[in-house]
Order: sequence, then C-alpha cells, then structure tokens
Amino acid sequence: MASSLEKKNNPNSTIDFLKEIGLDDSQVEKMVNSHPSLLQSKVEKTLIPKIRVLQDFGFCGSELISAIASNPILLTSVSRDSLLGKLDLLKSILGSVENVLTAVKKGKWLLHVSLTTRLQPNLELLKSYGLFDERFQKLLVKNPKYLTCDPKRLQESLVRVEQVLGIPRESVMFLYGFKVMASLSKRHLELKFELFKRYGWSESDVLAMAKRMPQCLLISEAKLKTRVDFFINKLGYKIANLAARPSLLKYSMEERILPRYAVMQVLQESNLLRRNPSIYTYIKLSESQFLDAYVLPFKDELPELYEAYTGKKLPELILLYRKISNRSLQDSCISSRRGS
Repeated sequence: MASSLEKKNNPNSTIDFLKEIGLDDSQVEKMVNSHPSLLQSKVEKTLIPKIRVLQDFGFCGSELISAIASNPILLTSVSRDSLLGKLDLLKSILGSVENVLTAVKKGKWLLHVSLTTRLQPNLELLKSYGLFDERFQKLLVKNPKYLTCDPKRLQESLVRVEQVLGIPRESVMFLYGFKVMASLSKRHLELKFELFKRYGWSESDVLAMAKRMPQCLLISEAKLKTRVDFFINKLGYKIANLAARPSLLKYSMEERILPRYAVMQVLQESNLLRRNPSIYTYIKLSESQFLDAYVLPFKDELPELYEAYTGKKLPELILLYRKISNRSLQDSCISSRRGS
C-alpha cells in the first residue's frame, strides 16, 4: 500500500487524515487512484470543513466512511457550501436526515450531481406535477435516480403519463404511472402493449387496465402469459373484467393465486362454504385475513387443509382436492405454475 502511494508522491498528511477518520488502506488507495487530486487537498482548509458538514448533518461511523469512499469527488471538486446546499435541499425533498442517508447509500452520485442543472430543476418539475407527498418521498428514497436524471428526460416521462396512459396528474395513480414511464422507453412501452394484444386485449382494454394499475405494464411476459391464461382460459374471465380488476395480475401464481384457489375448491367440494365468493374477493385479502376467513375456521374438519396451506405445500392441496371431489386440478395448476 505505502509503496504504491509513494510512487504518486502522496502527501502523508492527507493519507493520515483519511485513515484517522476510519478509511482503511484499500479504500484510501482506491480513492487516490480514481481522484489523484485528492492528494493536493489541504487537510485543515479543505478536508476537515467538508467532513464536518457531513458529520453535522448526520453522517457518522460506517455511513460517513461509505459516503466518502464511494464519493471521493466530494473532497476534491465539491465546495463546502455546495455540499451543504445539496444536503439541505435533499432533506427538504426526502423529509428527514434518515431518508437522505438511505438515498445516498442507494445513489452514490447523489451528493455530487449538479445542484443548479439537475437537483433544483427536477425538484421544481416534480412539484409542478403535484409529486411532493409522503408516497413520492418513499419512491425517491428507493429510487434517487429520479432526482438526478436529465430534466428533459424527466419531463418526457411525466408528459407521457398523461398523454399516453391518460392518467391525469390529480389521480392517485399518476405516481405509479410515472414510475412505469420512467422505467420504460417508448419502444419498450409499445412492446408491452403488443404483448397484451397478442393475448386478445384491445388497446382500450390495455389503457383501462393501465389507468387503474399502471404497474401491470412492468409484469414480465412469462408471468403475464401464465396469469392471463389462468383467469381467462381456466376461470372464464372476460378480458374487460380482468382489465377492470388488474390487481389480480400482480399476485404470484405460485405463492398466492393457486394455493388460495385450491383451498376454495376444497371447501366448496366439502360443502363448508355458506356462499361462493369470487376469486377477486379472496385473492385481494391479506394473508391473515384469508387465514381467518377460510382456513382457521375449518382446521378441525379439515386438518390436512390447514397443514398443506400453512406449510405452503401446493401439491398436497391438489391431492386433497382430488381426494374429496374425484376431479383433478393438477394439470391446470401445474401448467400455470410453470410460468409463475
């Protein structure tokens, strides 16, 4: 370590300072290799004031080390005032110091992107579309790239939510539409529409679904094919009905749809249900709600049902249904599982 740094005529004061604040040899070497000008920085005049800004804001311990090691440019090309301004702005956007720390971990570039050409223009643009509530804060914490992307690209994504998907900015779904548009290029969005059309959907069907749950446009082809096939071909759902209840498409076949469907079939064949609820009714329930309504009340009559469902044993649920009804769900369930 020392010999490689000495070849660069590194000032010992800078190296010693970086080690004193907690950076190890390998981290220091990587920082110097990527930003040699770091060695020309004055410890008292440049490095210490910036470290204090980070510490005063809330960076400490491993969080401080991670921020510096992954962003050595903070110590070389970003002024103290600029760093302070970015931190204050990010706190106002994300709502808390903790959220800023989390966002910086996910987006290492967040603290050295331009304040005037990226952060501020993007913030004003997002505000103009009403995207400045707690839900959007959570999205930004997980995806800080939305704050640092090219403002022109960000504006294109926002415009497409209204113009292409037909979701007005006042809608609670606008945020999710934005996430979809920011994730899919124009060409990829076209391919998604074509994918639905191959399964018999019209463009109006796809748009009706997208207005209610735009996240469905991010479902993979394999998963979409399996779920559409199950609801339409197996259960006889009409496309228009499925488009009106698109939340059915977001659930996992393996973990949610098939196990619950098998449970309901067993209960129906056992004549334990007073009424026959729609699949939408019981699929949308939380796990605890489904257990309380359709599994635990029949634990004594059908202990095998309880054990198979809570043990996540789909084959045993299928065998139990066959035992009770002498009809097989196995072929439909197995074929559906292959694409989930």
